[in-house]
Amino acid sequence: MTGKEYCRYIRTYSELEGLQRAHTVVYCAQTVPGGVLAQLRWEQAGRVQCSTVLAPQGSFARMMQLLRYLCENSIGPEQWLEVLEDVHQPYRLLPEAQQPADIHPESGCFCGIC
Repeated sequence: MTGKEYCRYIRTYSELEGLQRAHTVVYCAQTVPGGVLAQLRWEQAGRVQCSTVLAPQGSFARMMQLLRYLCENSIGPEQWLEVLEDVHQPYRLLPEAQQPADIHPESGCFCGIC
């Protein structure tokens, strides 16, 4: 691989009075020297909830496919780790202090899905 790989899927939800508040869920991944960082971000009214994992090197294509599945099926941060376990995707959950605020491409990165 000559550069970093990166993907991002975004799912937005409308305000439906009495049913749900407007919010966004961002599903993203990026290769890093130690493997693949994958993150789910739930954003609502300026509040952000993140869950970030580190998957083994060489698993970017699989993680990109899993993030697409999560996005298309509206799976949120409460359940995404269970899905990773169900499909036997190895990962290490990063403690909150080690989680990046956002995963984003650096200059010269390959963008798999933008």
